[in-house]
Amino acid sequence: MRLPKFEYLEPRSLKKASEALTADPKGTFLLAGGTDLLVNMKHGVIQPKRLINLKAIPHLNYITEGKDGLRIGALTTLHDLASSTLVQDKYPVLGQCALEVAAYTHQVMGTLGGNLCQENRCRYYNQSVFWRSARAPCYKVGGEICHVVRKSKECHSTYRGDMAPVLIAMDAKVKLVGWMGNRTIPLKRLYTQIGKKPLSLRKGEILKEIFIPSPSGQTLYLKWRLRGTLEFPMVSLALHLEKNGEGNIDRAKVILSGLGTGPLEAFEIEKMLKGVSLDDGVIEKISNQMVKEISPMRTSIASPNYQRKMAGILLRQGLEKFKS
Repeated sequence: MRLPKFEYLEPRSLKKASEALTADPKGTFLLAGGTDLLVNMKHGVIQPKRLINLKAIPHLNYITEGKDGLRIGALTTLHDLASSTLVQDKYPVLGQCALEVAAYTHQVMGTLGGNLCQENRCRYYNQSVFWRSARAPCYKVGGEICHVVRKSKECHSTYRGDMAPVLIAMDAKVKLVGWMGNRTIPLKRLYTQIGKKPLSLRKGEILKEIFIPSPSGQTLYLKWRLRGTLEFPMVSLALHLEKNGEGNIDRAKVILSGLGTGPLEAFEIEKMLKGVSLDDGVIEKISNQMVKEISPMRTSIASPNYQRKMAGILLRQGLEKFKS
């Protein structure tokens, strides 16, 4: 499949890139690694008038550590993230998670910023023009129907990123640059939980940097997918626990991907984990509750019931790892 025609821009600064993006935000797309964007263009899922290549902009590919934590440039590739000795020594879950993304070639090309800003997915949306022509246009492409939930008045496309759950569990923040100025927000606020417009980026804003506070406690990432490589998660889970001197859990973060219109935080599970010591009975009870707490839609070939069960299994596996 060939790429459609488009205008190609290669600005040398974020300011110039932001100005170009602001001039026509609906017709202009940002190009970083291109592992997701170019595939969608070939399928006709998106049809940009112009692409802005960010890789010509200097000083956006770096991994540095300060007294307060780790700073990662948005154009840092997933391969560089996984290969960094600094990450491997002090933030190992970031590297492990990066290696779970797709396959090696995608990790070499794909960037952390691109992974965080990827579009939501749906089995009715991520198809060729010919395939989609058999149905009425959905909300995602400007139509007035959601094929997942026919009577719904909103889009139910699903967020399936790998890196966001881990970074949200670690209280990461992102620095956004735009023509109106810069702002830093918690990563979880980047996601709107709205399928049609999943990101809260303002007009002309570009993700510049990701900040992760110095680690406290431990974090792990577990992923279930149909094949051992290439696949987006059907369900994935980031689990962060901080324990006190007696071995009880002081703080817990449980973030899921593949189950909703954005990364989901399991608040009730976090409440159940606080103050407890992990034993077989506690793990069984909390894992069973996870199955009851989530309500995924069928946006992939996996049934919602199966996804719920897998979320409970992943949580059980994660808690058992922390117990041991």
